[in-house]
Amino acid sequence: MKTLRKYHKWPSLIVGIFLLLTATSGIVMNHRNWFASVDFPRQLMPPDYHYRNWNLASLRGNLELSDGSQLLYGNIGIYRTSMDFTGITDFNRGFGKGMDKRKIFTMLQTAQGELLAGTLFGLYRYNGETMAWEQMKLPGKPQRVVKLIQNDNRIYILTRSHLYSLPDGEGLRGAIAETYIPPADNDDGKAGLFRTLWIVHSGEIFGLTGKILVDLIGLIVIFFVLSGFYYTFLPGMARRTGEATRKKLKRINRFNIRWHNKIGVYALFFLLITTVTGMFLRPPLLIPIAGSRVEPIPGSVLSGENRWNDKFRDMIIDREDKSLILSTSEGFYRYHPETDSLARAFTVQPDVSVMGINAFGYLPDGSIMVGSFSGMYRWYPETGIVLDYLTGLPAKTPERGNPFGSLAIAGVITRDSIPVSLLEYDAGWIPLKRGKQKPEMPAEIRKLPVSLWNLSLEVHTGRIFSVILGDFYILYVPLLGITTLVILISGILLWWKMRKKKNKKQTEGVSNENRQTA
Repeated sequence: MKTLRKYHKWPSLIVGIFLLLTATSGIVMNHRNWFASVDFPRQLMPPDYHYRNWNLASLRGNLELSDGSQLLYGNIGIYRTSMDFTGITDFNRGFGKGMDKRKIFTMLQTAQGELLAGTLFGLYRYNGETMAWEQMKLPGKPQRVVKLIQNDNRIYILTRSHLYSLPDGEGLRGAIAETYIPPADNDDGKAGLFRTLWIVHSGEIFGLTGKILVDLIGLIVIFFVLSGFYYTFLPGMARRTGEATRKKLKRINRFNIRWHNKIGVYALFFLLITTVTGMFLRPPLLIPIAGSRVEPIPGSVLSGENRWNDKFRDMIIDREDKSLILSTSEGFYRYHPETDSLARAFTVQPDVSVMGINAFGYLPDGSIMVGSFSGMYRWYPETGIVLDYLTGLPAKTPERGNPFGSLAIAGVITRDSIPVSLLEYDAGWIPLKRGKQKPEMPAEIRKLPVSLWNLSLEVHTGRIFSVILGDFYILYVPLLGITTLVILISGILLWWKMRKKKNKKQTEGVSNENRQTA
C-alpha cells in the first residue's frame, strides 16, 4: 500500500500542473469554431513566438491584381500593397473577430475580376461596394478551403474533403456543383493508423457526441488534479484554521476522495484510451506508426463513402490535358474527369512534410514548384525528375520521421508566376536575387495576437516548453503520457486493495457478530 501510494502521489504532484494545461488546451482544441474569436496577446508569448521579418508562417503567398497592386495573405489575414511593397494596408474587413477567422490558405482573382479567398472557415467573396468580405455558402457545414483555381469559365474550390466548381460570371451566383473524385488506384481500403488514433483521441470518431465525451474526460482529469492537490495539502490548511472551518474542510475532503475514487474506476477505460492514443500522435512514438495502415473503424468517418475525407491539401490543373493534379496527405495523384475511373498515383514525386504543402504551382519552364517544411523542389512529373529548387541538384530523401528539412518553406512570393522570395518558417522573407529589397514588417502586424486555439496547440503538444527544454521538448508528450499511465494504474490498484481490505473487515465483523449471537 505504501509503494502504491508513493507511485500515485508523487508523480501526480510533479505533473499535475501539466495535466491541467493539457486537459484545458485539449478542450479548446476540440472546438475550434467555438473559440475562434478569442485571441491571446503575442507580447505575452515567449520570444520564439514573436513576429520578425514575416516569419512563423505569417505569410503564405501573394496575389497580383489586375489594377497593378497585389495582396499578401497568410495567417495574419490579407494586406494590400503595391508591386514594390510600399504602403501596406489592412484588407480584412468582413472576416469577423479573431485571428482564426483571418487564416487564409488561397486567393484568386477571376477573369471577371471577382476576388475570392479560401479560409479556415470557408469561402469568401470581396464585395467592392461594401468594401468587405462576404462568406459564400458551400454544400454542408463550413469547410476549410485549401485551393482556388480557374479553368476556362469555371472556378474550382478545393476543400479538405471535396472539390466544388461554379461558373465565373453573374457575380458568382451560379449553382455550386461537386466534382466527384474516385478512389485512388493504390487505395487498399484501409486508413492510416495516425489518422485513426487522431479521431479516437479527439472523439471525432463519434462526431460532436464523441468530442463532448472527450471534453468530459478532460474535465475529469482537471477534477482529479484539483481534488488530489486538495487531499495532499489539506492537513497544512487545516492546521491554520479554526475548528468550524477545519470540520468544513474535512467534509469537502471526504466528498473529494469519494468521487475521486468512483469516477476514477468508471472512467478508467476512457482515460487509458485517451492517454495512449495521445502519446502516439507526436514524435518520437509517431515515427514508427506514421506509415502504418489499419482497417477503418466501422461507422466512423474513415469508413464512409468518401475515401478522400480530410486528405486534400492543394491542386493544380495540367496545362496540356486539363487533368487535375492533386496534393493529398497520402501523396500526389492525377485525375481526368472525362477519361479516368480512378485517381492515379505518381510513381515519382517530391517529398512533402507531414505538416502539409505550402507552395504548389507551375513554373515558366513547365515544371511544378513544390514547397513544404521538407524543402523546395522543382518537379517534372512526366519524366519523374525531382530537383532541389535552390541547388538544381537531384533531391535527396529527407531523414525518416523528421517533419522539417534544412529549409522549412511556409510560402512563396511570386512575380508573373516566378518565385522571387521564399518565406521560411524561422527566417522569414528571403529574396532569391541579390539586391532585391524585402518589405519591413509593420509594427501593427508584428503585434497581432495569437489565436487561443494556436496557443492551446503549442501547450498541448509541449512545443511552448521548447524555450526551456530546447530540442528535448519532443519527449514532453511521451513522458507525460507514461507518467499518466503510472498514476492511473497505481490509482486503480490502490483502490482495489483498499476495497479488498474494507470487504475483509466487514466480513470479519459479520463473523464476530454471528459468533456473539450464537
